[in-house]
Amino acid sequence: MGGRGIIRIYYNGKVYLNFLNRTTCESLVIKDDRIEFCGNSEEAMELFGKSATSVINLDGRVILPGFVDSHLHLDDLGNFLSYLDLKGTRSIGEMKERLKKYRDRNPDAPVLIGMGWDQESFSEGRWPTKYDIDEIVKDVPVFLERFCEHAGVVNSKMLEFLDSRSFSSQVLPRNVDGDFSGVVKEEAAAFFKEISHSMAGSEVGNLEKAAKHLLSLGVTSVGFVSCSPESIDFLSKKLRGLGLRVSIYLRDSAADKIEELRERVGHNPYLRINGIKLFADGALGAETAALREPYEDDKDNRGMLFLDKSKLIEIFRRNEGRKVQFAIHAIGDRGIDSVIDAVSSFGRDRLIDPRIEHCTVLREDHMRKLRELKIGVSVQPAFVIEDWWAVKRLGEKRSRHSYPLASLYDTGVNMGISTDSPVEPPDPWYSLDAAVNRGEREGREILRYSEDERVSLSTALWLYTEGSAGLIMNEEVGSIEAGKFADFVIVDKDPFRTDDLRTIQTVETVVGGISRFSKDQ
Repeated sequence: MGGRGIIRIYYNGKVYLNFLNRTTCESLVIKDDRIEFCGNSEEAMELFGKSATSVINLDGRVILPGFVDSHLHLDDLGNFLSYLDLKGTRSIGEMKERLKKYRDRNPDAPVLIGMGWDQESFSEGRWPTKYDIDEIVKDVPVFLERFCEHAGVVNSKMLEFLDSRSFSSQVLPRNVDGDFSGVVKEEAAAFFKEISHSMAGSEVGNLEKAAKHLLSLGVTSVGFVSCSPESIDFLSKKLRGLGLRVSIYLRDSAADKIEELRERVGHNPYLRINGIKLFADGALGAETAALREPYEDDKDNRGMLFLDKSKLIEIFRRNEGRKVQFAIHAIGDRGIDSVIDAVSSFGRDRLIDPRIEHCTVLREDHMRKLRELKIGVSVQPAFVIEDWWAVKRLGEKRSRHSYPLASLYDTGVNMGISTDSPVEPPDPWYSLDAAVNRGEREGREILRYSEDERVSLSTALWLYTEGSAGLIMNEEVGSIEAGKFADFVIVDKDPFRTDDLRTIQTVETVVGGISRFSKDQ
């Protein structure tokens, strides 16, 4: 407690130090960028009052540890906040109306990009096609990405960029007359996405918009998955000023640059390069997640397995000794099998805290193996709300252990909550409500088969703070205790004393002892 430094005292409040036992105190003392003291207000003033740089009366407000979103796409969130928002569209007709208005507002744009639609919500009962888009825009390329980021639709102008490239009909479907439909999935969607975003020009500035948005929601640390070297260069210059802590998981295509990038970043408490993001399979919404048994609504389809056991082991071997944490996307049970088998065969002790992203369609044997192998899991409770069609796609039996929270937690699996934003809203309270209520207020069918997968609010908050901090391998965040970074959020309501978590608002977000967002400013 000695030595000089900037001292800030927060007193007369209710401070949740952690959530598993809901320990609270009245006052925090911050010295420079770390927590110096947690206790009662009188003792804080007695010990630090004379040397305090500032003294803040909380007036009974609540302080929580800053939220840790262990899996999101910071670049795509920034783009989502900048381009055409297609979330909530209920028909192809509405999609076309939004596209027309967006084009009218951006008449000189070299390409039109939209994000967030879901064909399952469309009143027409079908996927949009290039013909729908061509009716609105013919002269410039258009790429409209499905909310899962594993599929999209393009217009005829965009299809001209195919040139000599060829894709299978599974990812670039054709109509009965043999012509491309305009629907694109997986690697075909990635191909057109790269083209459209390169045409849009430099987008790294959108990262700043995304970071500020997250801080306004009380999110103080994130795992940025599928990150590019260009994004790292931008963030290494900006993050100290912005205040968001970012742990990077590179795209596999950039894996060979990890040492160079780490050297370029150097020691930066706001930016760490943890490892590499891999894709074992696809997504349920695009019907490309790899399942052992066929999709309930498509009996000839078991999805797509991109990385089987042998391919994963080869990647593990190629990166051994490089201090790489693997974050592996696996949604279907066949994809999860691939990851578990690869980790087991390669040797868990040869890997650094491997993670599975999403881990959606599980079996009971999976949970035991995940615990035994100490494979972490980053889950997204909001999928239960947004994937309202899940039972139709998986059937009743598989729905029992799909999107699990309680079973994974009770089994002792290392896990944390995330949003996959912009796939799901980045607001922590939306995901926390989903974890606790499991779609009850929205009337989601899956609740009938998996009500036991709800978790308590204390558990959900712990998973969104300390649990996720463990997944990104950062023990200095996730809870409020002396010695840790002073990362916390002041909110307008006590989460344990409200009937609707989604109404909670961020009053102020503090990272490294500095106010990074204030509702009053």
